[in-house]
Amino acid sequence: MRYIILATILGGLLIVGMFGSRGHKFNETPVEIFNDMDRQARVNAQSSSDFFSDGLGSREPVEGTFPIGFSIPDKPFSEGDAVEDGFSLVGTYFNSGRIGDYYGDGLPKEVKLDKNLLERGKQRYGIYCAVCHAESGDGNGVVRPFGNGGQIPIANLHEARFADTSYPDGEVFSVITMGKGLMGGYGGSIPAKDRWAIIAYVRALQKAKLDSEKTVEGNSPASTEDKPSEN
Repeated sequence: MRYIILATILGGLLIVGMFGSRGHKFNETPVEIFNDMDRQARVNAQSSSDFFSDGLGSREPVEGTFPIGFSIPDKPFSEGDAVEDGFSLVGTYFNSGRIGDYYGDGLPKEVKLDKNLLERGKQRYGIYCAVCHAESGDGNGVVRPFGNGGQIPIANLHEARFADTSYPDGEVFSVITMGKGLMGGYGGSIPAKDRWAIIAYVRALQKAKLDSEKTVEGNSPASTEDKPSEN
């Protein structure tokens, strides 16, 4: 029995010692059981380090390498160079979606519209866009029902206001890059060329839907009755 009482007293003292003084100020460093990663074996940006012989914490990339998703430009953006797998939003129509003060339309000269571009656009659209806009582009993505108090208002890309005649490709590029409304920007996640690939694929989706609607209208009973008889 006495061992139970002794264990209870020791347990109580341990609990008080660990948690009883939380929130109180001390002049001495407190005993730390879990440091919650307050101190890590890392180097702050632009700081020194005794680990390397030159004393610099920031390291240059290994010679002959560059970050994944980027390429090394032959000349600066100020001279109009387009880095096809870069992320910058300056300079040419390819990088900004603008021609002067206005949004441009159509794909930039650096992008060739072919099967490979559309396949790439479909892949990137499936990764970044379909979760909201749905695979069909009608805005009924899987996240739509999870809005605060109702459905999230997500754009239906097949509405007339998003057609290429009223919503230029350069503006779509800008929206993908900078975001709009509830949509966040993807300029830091999707390289410029992939943004154009997505735009090309979206235009293909829009055209496919319009073509299917025309086919349905052409095969409707009303249109069949209107056709003149061959007799």
